[in-house]
Amino acid sequence: MDISRPVAALYRVPGRLDPAHRELAASGRRRLPGRWPELWVERVLAPADSEPAARRRARELSRGLGAPASGASAARLVLLAYQDGAADLVVTGQPDAHGLPAVDVTDLLRALAGPQPDGAEPRPAAAGEGAIAGAGLPVPLGTAFPLPARATAADLAAAAGLVLAWYAGEPRARVRWSGAGEPARWARFGADPGQSVAAFRLAVAAATRSGEAEPPEATAAASYAVEVAVVQGPPAAGARPLSHLPRTDLDCQLAVVLTPGSGGPPRARWWIRDGTAPRWLAEQVAEQARHALAELVDGDQDRPLTDVPRYGDAERDRVVALGRTPRPADIWTGSLHDAFLRCARAAPDAPALTDRDSTLTYREVADRAARMAHGMRELGVREGDRVGVCLDRSAGLVVTLLGVLMAGAAYVPMDPANPGARLAFVTEDAGLALVVAEERDGTAFGATRVISPDALAELAAGAPATPPVVRVGPEAPAYIIYTSGSTGQPKGAVIPHGNVARLLSGTRGMFGFGPADTWTWFHSAAFDFSVWEIWGCLLTGGRLIVVPYWTTRSPEDFRQLLVDERVTVLNHTPSAFTQLHELELAAPSDLALRLVIFGGEALDARRMTTWFDIHPESRCQVVNMYGITETTVHVTAQVVTRAEALAASRSVGRPIPGWSMRVVDERRRPLPPGIIGEIAVAGDGLAVEYLNRPELTAARFVTDERTGERLYLSGDRGRLLPDGRFEHLGRIDSQVKVRGHRIELDEIRTVLQDDPVVLAAAVVLGQADPDDPASARLDAYVVLNGGDPRQVRRRAATRLPEYMVPATVTVLGALPLTVNGKLDRARLPAPAREEAEQAATGPAEGPLSIVLGAWRAIFGEVAEDDNFFDLGGNSLLAVRIARMLRDQRLPVGVREMYLYRTPLELARFLEADEHAISASA
Repeated sequence: MDISRPVAALYRVPGRLDPAHRELAASGRRRLPGRWPELWVERVLAPADSEPAARRRARELSRGLGAPASGASAARLVLLAYQDGAADLVVTGQPDAHGLPAVDVTDLLRALAGPQPDGAEPRPAAAGEGAIAGAGLPVPLGTAFPLPARATAADLAAAAGLVLAWYAGEPRARVRWSGAGEPARWARFGADPGQSVAAFRLAVAAATRSGEAEPPEATAAASYAVEVAVVQGPPAAGARPLSHLPRTDLDCQLAVVLTPGSGGPPRARWWIRDGTAPRWLAEQVAEQARHALAELVDGDQDRPLTDVPRYGDAERDRVVALGRTPRPADIWTGSLHDAFLRCARAAPDAPALTDRDSTLTYREVADRAARMAHGMRELGVREGDRVGVCLDRSAGLVVTLLGVLMAGAAYVPMDPANPGARLAFVTEDAGLALVVAEERDGTAFGATRVISPDALAELAAGAPATPPVVRVGPEAPAYIIYTSGSTGQPKGAVIPHGNVARLLSGTRGMFGFGPADTWTWFHSAAFDFSVWEIWGCLLTGGRLIVVPYWTTRSPEDFRQLLVDERVTVLNHTPSAFTQLHELELAAPSDLALRLVIFGGEALDARRMTTWFDIHPESRCQVVNMYGITETTVHVTAQVVTRAEALAASRSVGRPIPGWSMRVVDERRRPLPPGIIGEIAVAGDGLAVEYLNRPELTAARFVTDERTGERLYLSGDRGRLLPDGRFEHLGRIDSQVKVRGHRIELDEIRTVLQDDPVVLAAAVVLGQADPDDPASARLDAYVVLNGGDPRQVRRRAATRLPEYMVPATVTVLGALPLTVNGKLDRARLPAPAREEAEQAATGPAEGPLSIVLGAWRAIFGEVAEDDNFFDLGGNSLLAVRIARMLRDQRLPVGVREMYLYRTPLELARFLEADEHAISASA
């Protein structure tokens, strides 16, 4: 051992840190007086078992001793005080015979610890006892195990490399390998999935024999490393860690130790350099490496590496059970309209729906919906039919949806803002028996009969206020929502009544929903978040506030609605919430919110710390929910605490009661905690099918061969955590989310390529500001044969919903491709708009100058006749421009941005307003 090199050790303070020391830590870094070497206290704003805490420990352990001041002790003591009351003591100094710093810390630990409940004396933790050891100090993992009879030292390297390949998702490895008494050598080998076990073992053996003395250069094709040091006895405490190599998500460095067996084969034990990976993960890797070694040596030598099992059946069952939450005991059954009628009978005069200045009671909603159902039956609607509903958000829309269900049919919501071509496709694909819509271009719905809500109400004016007698069971379709499809056409997910009932059965107890709650209905009925908003409220006895369209576009008006209506439950996408959050930071209001639920897109938990400063967790609970249309809105729930926010947690929580989730590999095999794969959902929320898409249904809704359980393959990347929670890590394919809408980039590309002037097209997700969800946008790149990018974008806007229209269209001579012929995203130039100057023009020349300045601050160079939506504008950007103009004392709201769509039109409107003229003077 090199006794001249200082080492660091980490000791967990027994019990909880003494309150006196916690108070000192709360004010930052402080030196404590005492008879020990100088002791520093550092506050760590995260729990002891969190990743930020682990990173802080690792950083402190790797700092070294430095040059002590004259007369100071040749040791450094740092106390890390965590948010949850736990604490660690880092001691850096010269090593003693045990490889630990030669500093007696027993008395110090006793002084730092609070009273021990059992009267036990605190003692320092030793590296060999499973305590947290210092940087460079190996820690044993699991128990020693006998080596397979035919195992070689190279097989140990192969097993370790294969396991780390599973975690890194990368089939190349670099290995630092040494046999007992031999100098260390470096080897590089592959763990390609299609390679046979025999070929893999031979390749690793050859690589270790021909290894180099120095490590090979890091390359993208060899992005992780494992140290396999085959030695007699524990590895040296002063051995150099592999910190100079690129690290993987696993961040784990392993060694294996051979010890003589008692009359049998040698025994092996995996070790880890502590601080490089969470302990649970290191233990799991060691067990998988042991299992992989046995499979490589004693298993079928002809099978490909992809068939090598990662664990036995018992461990597989444990992993699956980890992601399953049992159904609640009081699960609902029956149809959605029956559940609503139960609420109406229990409290007929309770307020159900508020739409501006009008409020309907539960009895009134039930009576109107029943009459509508009779009217639809008179028009020929029967059980199992599908009825299109294409109406703006209003109380009447809710009554219509309920009427469709009472008539025994399933509703198909369509957004009136969608282009006629998309409405026509949905109408034909769904085979609609009837469409309830206001006056519009009749060609959008083809030959299908269309009736307005007023005409339907007039037709059913004399009908009874009791619903028609229909036979609708819990597995009958309740609604069909169309989502983006990679084939260029949307696809309809068929959701039965029982799914929604089970969703609310599983969550009402979690969140305490009931008659005292007031909810907002903010989202389009064609977006499945609305299912949760409407039925989550009305089937638990709450009052639902219809948020008018223009109010959804004005954060100030929306916040005022929350205050005036004393809203208690708010459901939002993170992008939409950003605007409310900014307003509250500037000037907090008297909100009655007790629950904020996020869904629709990924949440950056870090942003919630400032929200908690204004609205503490004790008064307003924040929940992040992950879900998919095909699994009935929500799958998991994670309460977001300040600790979660400080830790930048990506957890979406555990499955809600009755739902099940796992992470699977390309063969649909469950993956253990820590390995990234595809999220698969099972349990109570799965859709019946994709309407008229049997091949797609078969590809995405699959059966677990071992259990017979039905699974939905989400296409999302994720990772299971050891406590049963999940992390959502984005999309596997080309699907993205923009402002809560799930979008297949291939659908947009297909629409672009249908344009006669487009020879080739690509669409990517861009984001001007990585920390601002509102800046997310779709950027298109096209190769043209005539025409111009504005014409291409305008044509796409006639076939795609507003949120799917590319914000920019950049013309290229050819799309850049990789050597494999795929789009090379890294070589795409900046979007054309971003090349423009990003400066705002000052307010020197009246309204037009001010308006152009605001638009240019968002879009770059803008002409006075440029259309807001042609530039890539959306509701969030409209809010920002309107706010900038109000800051310049011009009376512009989001409504004006939508009505006057060019800078010149908006300026003329302002010039015609005497108040605007005087304000700008």
